[in-house]
Amino acid sequence: MLPGCSGAHVASPEERSLVADTLNFWRLFGIERHHQLLLKWLIITVATVFGAAAAQYFGLFAEVISSDRSRISIAIMVLFVLTAIHCAVRTFEISSQLNQTAQAAQQIKAHPEYFALADDGVVVGNGERLQPSLLTDHVRDLIIKSAVGREAPLDSKVLLETMEARLKGRQEIGWFVSDQMLRLGLLGTVIGFILMLGPLIDIESIDISSMRAVLSAMSSGMAVALYTTLVGLIGAILVKVQYYFLENTTDELVALTSEVSDVLVVPALQGRRLESRHAS
Repeated sequence: MLPGCSGAHVASPEERSLVADTLNFWRLFGIERHHQLLLKWLIITVATVFGAAAAQYFGLFAEVISSDRSRISIAIMVLFVLTAIHCAVRTFEISSQLNQTAQAAQQIKAHPEYFALADDGVVVGNGERLQPSLLTDHVRDLIIKSAVGREAPLDSKVLLETMEARLKGRQEIGWFVSDQMLRLGLLGTVIGFILMLGPLIDIESIDISSMRAVLSAMSSGMAVALYTTLVGLIGAILVKVQYYFLENTTDELVALTSEVSDVLVVPALQGRRLESRHAS
């Protein structure tokens, strides 16, 4: 086990207030900060379900499915449902991590003068174990880095970049799927125009009955083009909105971790280094 680190540097009231302001800002509106993402996702989901119910009530789903001979609209809908489920899982995970990180930040803010490893966790100045969280993992990595590389500058930038890449890597699927929805909608547009213009080639005589058949076939192709484009646009917009809020909250989670570590943890560990050098 690596030795604990107690710092000669104690964060000033201004530094502690900086962290506290981040944690308390959203409470001005009567909402706990770590519930924000879940609340936004629920609002979007309820609005989407309400819109889908209205579309079903007015027969729009049946109209789209029956008119789209390419079946691209169905593929887009299935993609949307699967992506929404993935977003729901990630929303719960990030919300939980934000909740746990906020609790760990409060513990660090209250006792920032001492950090030590304890089994797989971290204890602070009063001997209390930090709440398991991304912040706790980050502090543990900083303690190890401080103990192993005593001569190297203690910089948390690389660790934070690694954590951010790991968090956002699982969310890239949302942006990828939203782009594919737009492309599928464009593909449906092309197919629809092909179906619309195809009957013109088979015209042998111009009379009322043949023109009616041609116009009917052309309207069917136009329906394919328009419905696939519409479904692709709606699906892509809804997915992008969900993943925008998810990524925005992920950025705030990383920012909170960075702020607490840079303001409170790193100075304490650096103070311990200076204390050890002076003692030797």
